[in-house]
Amino acid sequence: MKRLLVAAAIAVLALSTPSVAQPAKKTAPTFKVDPFWPKALPGNLLLGQVAGVAVDRQDNVWILHRPASLVDDEKGAQKNPPETRCCQPAPPVQQFSKDGRLLRSWGGPGAGYTWPKNEHGLHIDRDGNVWLGGNEKDDQVLKFTPDGKFLMQVGQAGTEPGSNNTARLNRPAHMFTDDAAGEIYVADGYGNRRVIVF
Repeated sequence: MKRLLVAAAIAVLALSTPSVAQPAKKTAPTFKVDPFWPKALPGNLLLGQVAGVAVDRQDNVWILHRPASLVDDEKGAQKNPPETRCCQPAPPVQQFSKDGRLLRSWGGPGAGYTWPKNEHGLHIDRDGNVWLGGNEKDDQVLKFTPDGKFLMQVGQAGTEPGSNNTARLNRPAHMFTDDAAGEIYVADGYGNRRVIVF
């Protein structure tokens, strides 16, 4: 008799429990390569290895590339005398519109800062400032205006290396700003083993 009561109770519960709708299966987004994005760069310029991509508040796409990664047969036009009609390395920082038009480009060594030997990592903050770093014996993150005017350098070489040194980065990988707090988080893990906040 007990078994019959337990079976009846289970049947009543099963019938009285509302059915739960199964969630619709979500499919992964599909992406399609646009072979015509970006549009051709002016003046025989060519991009090397792309080491950073970011999107600003106006949906413009920023690219940080490595001009030094072009091989000799890709930079024949910069030799004296030129060996070919094409090409020359484009400046490291490029800003493109959504449709792939080049809006501006700049970058490289300048006064007041140490340009990375091997560009790596790019971030655009809410004010449109451009942050970038490097990952080949590079110990700094640089901040520029959208037009390429130098604003500040975080970290510098010449001090004792190591994760406990807050003045020196060691091949920073990427950075992200916390705009509300006015801080920048730096993934400093290639040479050091940390995320450091400035």
